[in-house]
Amino acid sequence: MHTSENSEPPLAGRKLVILYTNPDVLEGEELKEITDSVKLMKKEIEDLGVKPVFVPVVDSIEEAVKDFDPQNTIIFNWCEQFKDIPNSFQMIPPPLDKLGFIYTGSDAFHLELTQDKAKTKEVLIKNGVSTPVSKVYAKGGVILNGWNIFPAFVKPVYEHSSYGITTESIIDNLEQLKKQVERITGRTYSGGALVEDFIDGPEYNVAIWGNNSYEVLPISAIDYSVFKDYHDRLCNYDAKWVPGSKHYQNINPVCPPNIDSELKKAIETEALKAYKALGCRDYGRIDIRVRNRIPYVLDVNTNPDVSVEGGFMRSARTADYHYGATILKICEIALERAV
Repeated sequence: MHTSENSEPPLAGRKLVILYTNPDVLEGEELKEITDSVKLMKKEIEDLGVKPVFVPVVDSIEEAVKDFDPQNTIIFNWCEQFKDIPNSFQMIPPPLDKLGFIYTGSDAFHLELTQDKAKTKEVLIKNGVSTPVSKVYAKGGVILNGWNIFPAFVKPVYEHSSYGITTESIIDNLEQLKKQVERITGRTYSGGALVEDFIDGPEYNVAIWGNNSYEVLPISAIDYSVFKDYHDRLCNYDAKWVPGSKHYQNINPVCPPNIDSELKKAIETEALKAYKALGCRDYGRIDIRVRNRIPYVLDVNTNPDVSVEGGFMRSARTADYHYGATILKICEIALERAV
Protein backbone atom coordinates (compact mmCIF):
# COMPACT_ATOMS: atom_id res chain seq x y z
CA MET A 1 0.00 0.00 0.00
CA HIS A 2 1.38 3.38 -1.01
CA THR A 3 1.85 6.07 1.56
CA SER A 4 2.50 9.71 0.70
CA GLU A 5 5.75 10.10 -1.22
CA ASN A 6 8.36 12.77 -0.46
CA SER A 7 6.66 13.32 2.88
CA GLU A 8 9.51 14.36 5.22
CA PRO A 9 7.73 16.40 6.49
CA PRO A 10 4.40 15.73 4.74
CA LEU A 11 3.39 18.44 2.25
CA ALA A 12 6.59 20.39 2.97
CA GLY A 13 5.19 21.17 6.42
CA ARG A 14 2.17 23.03 5.05
CA LYS A 15 -1.28 22.93 6.62
CA LEU A 16 -3.76 20.93 4.53
CA VAL A 17 -7.16 22.56 4.02
CA ILE A 18 -9.87 20.54 2.29
CA LEU A 19 -12.23 23.06 0.69
CA TYR A 20 -15.48 21.28 -0.13
CA THR A 21 -19.08 21.82 -1.20
CA ASN A 22 -21.39 23.03 1.55
CA PRO A 23 -23.43 19.93 2.53
CA ASP A 24 -26.45 22.18 3.17
CA VAL A 25 -26.95 22.59 -0.60
CA LEU A 26 -26.93 18.81 -1.18
CA GLU A 27 -29.53 16.14 -0.59
CA GLY A 28 -30.16 12.44 -1.09
CA GLU A 29 -27.32 10.35 -2.47
CA GLU A 30 -25.08 13.38 -3.06
CA LEU A 31 -25.30 14.35 0.61
CA LYS A 32 -24.67 10.78 1.76
CA GLU A 33 -21.72 10.45 -0.62
CA ILE A 34 -19.93 13.56 0.61
CA THR A 35 -20.67 12.82 4.29
CA ASP A 36 -19.25 9.30 4.06
CA SER A 37 -16.26 10.49 2.04
CA VAL A 38 -15.33 13.29 4.47
CA LYS A 39 -15.34 10.85 7.38
CA LEU A 40 -13.08 8.31 5.68
CA MET A 41 -10.82 10.91 4.07
CA LYS A 42 -10.19 12.57 7.45
CA LYS A 43 -9.32 9.28 9.15
CA GLU A 44 -6.98 8.04 6.45
CA ILE A 45 -5.13 11.34 6.07
CA GLU A 46 -4.68 11.55 9.84
CA ASP A 47 -3.33 7.99 9.81
CA LEU A 48 -0.51 9.34 7.61
CA GLY A 49 0.43 11.98 10.18
CA VAL A 50 -1.35 14.96 8.63
CA LYS A 51 -4.24 16.76 10.32
CA PRO A 52 -6.51 18.14 7.59
CA VAL A 53 -8.91 21.00 8.19
CA PHE A 54 -12.24 20.52 6.39
CA VAL A 55 -13.89 23.80 5.40
CA PRO A 56 -17.24 23.92 3.57
CA VAL A 57 -17.72 26.91 1.28
CA VAL A 58 -20.83 28.68 2.58
CA ASP A 59 -21.00 32.44 1.96
CA SER A 60 -17.76 33.19 0.13
CA ILE A 61 -14.43 31.62 -0.74
CA GLU A 62 -12.63 34.50 0.94
CA GLU A 63 -14.52 33.89 4.18
CA ALA A 64 -13.80 30.17 4.02
CA VAL A 65 -10.01 30.66 3.87
CA LYS A 66 -9.60 33.84 5.95
CA ASP A 67 -7.94 32.01 8.86
CA PHE A 68 -5.17 30.46 6.75
CA ASP A 69 -1.83 31.80 5.57
CA PRO A 70 -1.16 31.25 1.84
CA GLN A 71 2.54 30.89 2.60
CA ASN A 72 2.12 27.71 4.66
CA THR A 73 -1.14 26.22 3.36
CA ILE A 74 -2.04 23.81 0.57
CA ILE A 75 -5.72 23.72 -0.40
CA PHE A 76 -7.33 20.61 -1.81
CA ASN A 77 -10.09 22.09 -3.97
CA TRP A 78 -12.98 19.64 -3.61
CA CYS A 79 -15.69 22.25 -4.05
CA GLU A 80 -17.99 21.35 -6.95
CA GLN A 81 -20.74 23.87 -6.28
CA PHE A 82 -20.82 27.38 -4.84
CA LYS A 83 -23.98 28.13 -2.86
CA ASP A 84 -26.94 26.91 -4.93
CA ILE A 85 -25.38 27.81 -8.29
CA PRO A 86 -25.20 24.71 -10.51
CA ASN A 87 -22.05 23.99 -12.49
CA SER A 88 -20.05 26.59 -10.57
CA PHE A 89 -16.70 24.78 -10.32
CA GLN A 90 -14.98 27.69 -12.04
CA MET A 91 -16.00 30.20 -9.34
CA ILE A 92 -13.65 28.70 -6.74
CA PRO A 93 -10.12 29.27 -8.18
CA PRO A 94 -10.13 33.06 -8.88
CA PRO A 95 -10.30 34.17 -5.22
CA LEU A 96 -7.68 31.56 -4.30
CA ASP A 97 -5.40 32.85 -7.07
CA LYS A 98 -5.92 36.44 -5.95
CA LEU A 99 -5.06 35.56 -2.35
CA GLY A 100 -1.95 33.63 -3.41
CA PHE A 101 -2.96 30.13 -2.30
CA ILE A 102 -1.59 26.95 -3.82
CA TYR A 103 -4.52 24.66 -4.58
CA THR A 104 -5.06 21.36 -6.34
CA GLY A 105 -6.61 20.90 -9.74
CA SER A 106 -7.34 23.02 -12.77
CA ASP A 107 -7.70 26.77 -13.04
CA ALA A 108 -11.00 28.57 -13.68
CA PHE A 109 -10.55 28.77 -17.46
CA HIS A 110 -10.11 25.03 -17.95
CA LEU A 111 -12.80 24.11 -15.42
CA GLU A 112 -15.31 26.21 -17.34
CA LEU A 113 -14.05 24.96 -20.70
CA THR A 114 -14.57 21.31 -19.80
CA GLN A 115 -18.05 22.02 -18.41
CA ASP A 116 -19.02 22.97 -21.96
CA LYS A 117 -19.18 19.72 -23.92
CA ALA A 118 -19.41 21.52 -27.27
CA LYS A 119 -16.26 23.59 -26.68
CA THR A 120 -14.52 20.52 -25.29
CA LYS A 121 -15.29 18.72 -28.56
CA GLU A 122 -13.82 21.60 -30.56
CA VAL A 123 -10.56 21.44 -28.62
CA LEU A 124 -10.36 17.65 -28.91
CA ILE A 125 -10.84 17.77 -32.67
CA LYS A 126 -8.33 20.61 -33.06
CA ASN A 127 -5.75 18.51 -31.23
CA GLY A 128 -6.38 15.36 -33.23
CA VAL A 129 -8.14 13.45 -30.46
CA SER A 130 -10.66 10.84 -31.57
CA THR A 131 -14.20 11.76 -30.44
CA PRO A 132 -17.69 10.88 -31.74
CA VAL A 133 -19.17 12.97 -34.55
CA SER A 134 -21.53 15.53 -33.02
CA LYS A 135 -23.74 18.57 -33.55
CA VAL A 136 -25.13 21.18 -31.16
CA TYR A 137 -28.75 22.32 -31.21
CA ALA A 138 -29.34 25.55 -29.30
CA LYS A 139 -32.55 26.68 -27.65
CA GLY A 140 -35.15 27.98 -30.07
CA GLY A 141 -35.43 27.50 -33.82
CA VAL A 142 -34.28 23.90 -33.78
CA ILE A 143 -33.60 22.56 -37.27
CA LEU A 144 -32.89 18.84 -37.26
CA ASN A 145 -32.24 18.20 -40.92
CA GLY A 146 -28.75 17.11 -41.79
CA TRP A 147 -28.38 14.57 -38.97
CA ASN A 148 -28.44 10.99 -40.26
CA ILE A 149 -26.35 8.98 -37.78
CA PHE A 150 -28.35 6.53 -35.69
CA PRO A 151 -28.43 5.44 -32.98
CA ALA A 152 -27.47 8.83 -31.56
CA PHE A 153 -26.86 10.07 -28.03
CA VAL A 154 -28.51 13.35 -26.93
CA LYS A 155 -27.36 15.14 -23.77
CA PRO A 156 -27.22 18.65 -22.30
CA VAL A 157 -24.20 20.67 -23.41
CA TYR A 158 -23.53 22.20 -20.00
CA GLU A 159 -24.22 19.57 -17.34
CA HIS A 160 -22.23 16.95 -15.46
CA SER A 161 -22.78 13.86 -13.28
CA SER A 162 -25.25 12.45 -15.84
CA TYR A 163 -27.87 15.14 -15.25
CA GLY A 164 -30.37 15.08 -18.11
CA ILE A 165 -29.37 11.59 -19.25
CA THR A 166 -32.01 8.83 -19.31
CA THR A 167 -32.73 5.70 -21.36
CA GLU A 168 -34.51 8.06 -23.78
CA SER A 169 -31.19 9.79 -24.45
CA ILE A 170 -30.35 7.09 -27.02
CA ILE A 171 -32.50 7.74 -30.08
CA ASP A 172 -33.07 5.86 -33.33
CA ASN A 173 -34.73 8.27 -35.76
CA LEU A 174 -35.42 11.93 -36.53
CA GLU A 175 -38.77 11.95 -34.74
CA GLN A 176 -37.16 10.78 -31.49
CA LEU A 177 -34.29 13.20 -32.04
CA LYS A 178 -36.65 16.16 -32.32
CA LYS A 179 -38.50 15.11 -29.17
CA GLN A 180 -35.33 14.62 -27.13
CA VAL A 181 -33.71 17.88 -28.28
CA GLU A 182 -36.89 19.76 -27.40
CA ARG A 183 -36.95 18.07 -23.98
CA ILE A 184 -33.44 19.26 -23.19
CA THR A 185 -33.63 22.74 -24.72
CA GLY A 186 -37.05 23.33 -23.19
CA ARG A 187 -35.83 22.74 -19.64
CA THR A 188 -33.45 24.64 -17.42
CA TYR A 189 -30.34 23.01 -18.89
CA SER A 190 -28.09 25.71 -20.29
CA GLY A 191 -26.18 25.57 -23.54
CA GLY A 192 -28.58 23.52 -25.64
CA ALA A 193 -28.39 19.87 -26.66
CA LEU A 194 -25.37 17.94 -27.91
CA VAL A 195 -26.18 15.16 -30.37
CA GLU A 196 -23.45 12.65 -31.11
CA ASP A 197 -22.86 9.28 -32.69
CA PHE A 198 -23.66 6.68 -30.02
CA ILE A 199 -20.63 4.44 -29.56
CA ASP A 200 -22.25 1.18 -28.48
CA GLY A 201 -19.14 -0.45 -27.12
CA PRO A 202 -17.17 -0.94 -23.90
CA GLU A 203 -16.73 2.18 -21.75
CA TYR A 204 -13.55 3.01 -19.88
CA ASN A 205 -12.62 5.59 -17.24
CA VAL A 206 -8.96 6.59 -17.44
CA ALA A 207 -7.54 8.32 -14.36
CA ILE A 208 -4.33 10.30 -14.86
CA TRP A 209 -2.20 12.45 -12.61
CA GLY A 210 0.81 14.65 -13.19
CA ASN A 211 1.85 17.79 -15.05
CA ASN A 212 5.21 17.69 -16.81
CA SER A 213 5.39 13.93 -16.31
CA TYR A 214 2.28 11.78 -16.21
CA GLU A 215 1.08 8.51 -14.73
CA VAL A 216 -1.92 6.70 -16.13
CA LEU A 217 -3.56 4.78 -13.31
CA PRO A 218 -5.22 1.39 -13.89
CA ILE A 219 -8.10 1.67 -16.35
CA SER A 220 -11.60 1.08 -15.00
CA ALA A 221 -14.33 -0.38 -17.22
CA ILE A 222 -18.08 0.02 -16.88
CA ASP A 223 -19.78 -3.31 -17.45
CA TYR A 224 -23.12 -3.00 -19.28
CA SER A 225 -23.32 -6.68 -20.21
CA VAL A 226 -26.46 -7.26 -18.13
CA PHE A 227 -28.44 -4.99 -20.48
CA LYS A 228 -29.58 -6.54 -23.76
CA ASP A 229 -31.20 -3.33 -25.02
CA TYR A 230 -28.54 -0.82 -26.14
CA HIS A 231 -30.76 2.07 -24.95
CA ASP A 232 -29.86 0.93 -21.43
CA ARG A 233 -26.13 0.71 -22.04
CA LEU A 234 -25.08 4.07 -20.63
CA CYS A 235 -24.28 5.58 -17.26
CA ASN A 236 -27.43 7.65 -16.84
CA TYR A 237 -28.74 9.72 -13.93
CA ASP A 238 -30.35 6.69 -12.28
CA ALA A 239 -27.05 4.80 -12.34
CA LYS A 240 -25.41 7.45 -10.17
CA TRP A 241 -28.16 8.83 -7.98
CA VAL A 242 -31.20 6.51 -7.71
CA PRO A 243 -30.63 3.52 -5.40
CA GLY A 244 -32.87 0.62 -6.30
CA SER A 245 -33.05 1.53 -9.99
CA LYS A 246 -31.98 -1.15 -12.45
CA HIS A 247 -28.99 0.91 -13.56
CA TYR A 248 -27.82 1.65 -10.01
CA GLN A 249 -28.03 -2.03 -9.09
CA ASN A 250 -26.68 -3.64 -12.24
CA ILE A 251 -23.85 -1.46 -13.55
CA ASN A 252 -20.64 -2.89 -12.14
CA PRO A 253 -17.23 -1.25 -12.64
CA VAL A 254 -14.32 -3.58 -13.33
CA CYS A 255 -10.80 -2.39 -12.51
CA PRO A 256 -8.65 -3.40 -14.22
CA PRO A 257 -10.59 -4.85 -17.16
CA ASN A 258 -9.51 -7.87 -19.18
CA ILE A 259 -8.18 -6.16 -22.31
CA ASP A 260 -5.12 -6.90 -24.42
CA SER A 261 -1.99 -4.77 -24.20
CA GLU A 262 -2.45 -3.22 -27.65
CA LEU A 263 -5.95 -1.94 -26.87
CA LYS A 264 -4.85 -0.81 -23.41
CA LYS A 265 -2.06 1.25 -24.97
CA ALA A 266 -4.45 2.78 -27.53
CA ILE A 267 -6.90 3.81 -24.78
CA GLU A 268 -4.15 5.27 -22.59
CA THR A 269 -2.61 7.16 -25.52
CA GLU A 270 -5.91 8.79 -26.53
CA ALA A 271 -6.72 9.61 -22.91
CA LEU A 272 -3.37 11.30 -22.35
CA LYS A 273 -3.80 13.35 -25.53
CA ALA A 274 -7.17 14.56 -24.24
CA TYR A 275 -5.76 15.27 -20.76
CA LYS A 276 -3.08 17.53 -22.22
CA ALA A 277 -5.34 19.16 -24.83
CA LEU A 278 -7.92 20.29 -22.25
CA GLY A 279 -5.37 21.58 -19.76
CA CYS A 280 -5.99 19.08 -16.98
CA ARG A 281 -3.77 20.04 -14.06
CA ASP A 282 -2.52 17.73 -11.31
CA TYR A 283 -5.16 15.06 -11.97
CA GLY A 284 -8.08 14.24 -14.25
CA ARG A 285 -10.29 11.49 -15.62
CA ILE A 286 -11.02 10.79 -19.27
CA ASP A 287 -14.12 8.81 -20.29
CA ILE A 288 -13.76 6.70 -23.42
CA ARG A 289 -15.77 4.20 -25.43
CA VAL A 290 -14.33 1.74 -27.92
CA ARG A 291 -15.84 0.60 -31.21
CA ASN A 292 -13.96 -1.65 -33.63
CA ARG A 293 -10.91 -1.24 -31.36
CA ILE A 294 -10.90 2.53 -31.89
CA PRO A 295 -11.06 4.62 -28.68
CA TYR A 296 -13.40 7.64 -28.76
CA VAL A 297 -13.14 10.29 -26.04
CA LEU A 298 -16.59 11.09 -24.63
CA ASP A 299 -15.75 13.47 -21.81
CA VAL A 300 -12.81 15.16 -20.09
CA ASN A 301 -13.15 15.60 -16.33
CA THR A 302 -10.93 18.26 -14.82
CA ASN A 303 -11.10 18.02 -11.01
CA PRO A 304 -12.94 14.68 -11.25
CA ASP A 305 -15.05 13.32 -8.43
CA VAL A 306 -12.86 12.16 -5.53
CA SER A 307 -15.61 10.71 -3.38
CA VAL A 308 -14.67 7.32 -2.01
CA GLU A 309 -16.75 5.38 -4.56
CA GLY A 310 -15.84 7.58 -7.54
CA GLY A 311 -14.05 6.37 -10.64
CA PHE A 312 -10.78 8.16 -9.90
CA MET A 313 -10.51 6.60 -6.45
CA ARG A 314 -11.32 3.16 -7.86
CA SER A 315 -8.29 3.39 -10.14
CA ALA A 316 -6.10 4.76 -7.35
CA ARG A 317 -7.05 1.88 -5.05
CA THR A 318 -6.15 -0.60 -7.77
CA ALA A 319 -2.76 1.13 -8.00
CA ASP A 320 -2.42 0.46 -4.25
CA TYR A 321 -3.12 4.00 -3.05
CA HIS A 322 -5.65 4.17 -0.25
CA TYR A 323 -7.96 7.17 0.10
CA GLY A 324 -5.74 9.33 2.28
CA ALA A 325 -2.58 8.58 0.29
CA THR A 326 -4.36 9.52 -2.94
CA ILE A 327 -5.37 12.94 -1.61
CA LEU A 328 -1.85 13.63 -0.34
CA LYS A 329 -0.33 12.47 -3.63
CA ILE A 330 -2.47 14.97 -5.56
CA CYS A 331 -1.44 17.70 -3.11
CA GLU A 332 2.23 16.82 -3.61
CA ILE A 333 1.81 17.01 -7.38
CA ALA A 334 0.24 20.47 -6.98
CA LEU A 335 3.07 21.62 -4.71
CA GLU A 336 5.70 20.38 -7.14
CA ARG A 337 3.99 22.39 -9.90
CA ALA A 338 3.55 25.57 -7.90
CA VAL A 339 6.60 25.90 -5.67
